Amino acid sequence: MYLNVDLEIRSRSDLTPLVEALRRRLLVLHAGRRERTFFAAFETAGGSDPPDVAIRLLATALRRLPRSMQRLWRAAHDRVFDIGVERGPGTEPLSLPLRQDTMKLVAMLNARLALTFYSYTGNSARRPAKRTDFTPARRVRGRAHPDRTGRRR
Repeated sequence: MYLNVDLEIRSRSDLTPLVEALRRRLLVLHAGRRERTFFAAFETAGGSDPPDVAIRLLATALRRLPRSMQRLWRAAHDRVFDIGVERGPGTEPLSLPLRQDTMKLVAMLNARLALTFYSYTGNSARRPAKRTDFTPARRVRGRAHPDRTGRRR
């Protein structure tokens, strides 16, 4: 089941000004320091947009940043559009097609694309509120995922 796309940024520079600038357009999932690296994670307000749409919305927010904030983006050592997928035993095959222009947009932003697979445990108590399942033919209500540490966001 498709969950969402997170935008993750890692930098040796303080990302606070960039976080504040993006906060106007995106949901901030995390902003702070992890060991010797500043880390920030965002997602779109909809949270359940198909991958192509979510990536384009995240990219639009980045492209509308003032030049000083764009410099912070370019100075980051890791820029990732991370597609989250929940998989469990016996699940159906899942296709997440990405358009060519979406891939070009990721490359133009000097970012990378990642897939994160979360194990479905059947424990809905540790999952946040709704997300949707995305398939090209239809959308079906589903469950959201925990953050990378397994805790609820």
